[in-house]
Amino acid sequence: MVLITGASSGIGRATALAFAAEGARLVLASRSQDALAEVEQDCRARGGQVLVVPTDIADAVAVERLTQLAVQRFGQIDVWVEAAAVGIAGPLGSESVDEIRRLVDTNVFGTVLCSRAAMATFQAQGHGTLLLLGSLLSVFPNPLVPLYSMTKFAIRGLALNLQQAVARHPRIQVCLVLPGPVDTPFFERAANHSGRQLRAIPPAYAPERLAAKILACARRPRRQATTGVVSHLALSAHRMAPRVTEALVARWSATFVTKPATAAPGSGSLFEPPSTGAMHGGYRRGRVRSRLGEWLGVAQAGRNRPPPG
Repeated sequence: MVLITGASSGIGRATALAFAAEGARLVLASRSQDALAEVEQDCRARGGQVLVVPTDIADAVAVERLTQLAVQRFGQIDVWVEAAAVGIAGPLGSESVDEIRRLVDTNVFGTVLCSRAAMATFQAQGHGTLLLLGSLLSVFPNPLVPLYSMTKFAIRGLALNLQQAVARHPRIQVCLVLPGPVDTPFFERAANHSGRQLRAIPPAYAPERLAAKILACARRPRRQATTGVVSHLALSAHRMAPRVTEALVARWSATFVTKPATAAPGSGSLFEPPSTGAMHGGYRRGRVRSRLGEWLGVAQAGRNRPPPG
């Protein structure tokens, strides 16, 4: 059985559909019940068994309830995909204190709550795989999203420590997935105090490709994974010349995460979830490139069967 948080949109939604296409039993969580209903329908149409549990992962009681309902329905949790996240764009000091708290509560505190629940469940049943969705911004800085980057550094630190904690438990695995720029609605829903409209940093990969990577890690766990040529090149360059690579990536990402068009400041979906979900953000130019990303995701997902859960 596979439990996915942040399942109503973006990478989480793409991951849910990928597992559903393999016939997996799914427990899907996000803040929006209406958006979850859309994903549930799509997953059932692809052959998945689905339980939806509206959950704010920053709420300890809600996370405990999510875990209990998942175990009650399916008996165990084989894979936990932690994909829920919110964002803030703008220089440090442009955001409100309440926005900072909400960002940290979701991205850091919520991830810790879910990780605790997952690890306790895995230890009780003797097996399981936790996949934490980090970001390349846990390796590289972006001065236009400093607080979001900070939270991803925290997730990476948690993953590294959990990997050592389970090093002697071969049937319990912790995987850190580091996406580069991905074409999802995340950017239009982030709190924005940059003064300009946000966009996915080019090249924005299709979320299906990240979903395929997550599916591959669930089948064959590894310590860290990413996808896309640019992401791999950036990580390789960082190992050889960290200061230069950090400076170049920071300048590139801070420049291209915004559009020329202006935007009024706002909190996005920090406090109120959108009523509808979407997988793509519309930042990938051209039909050929969009279809190529989807095809690569499907092709990668087809390897190494059977699926978990």
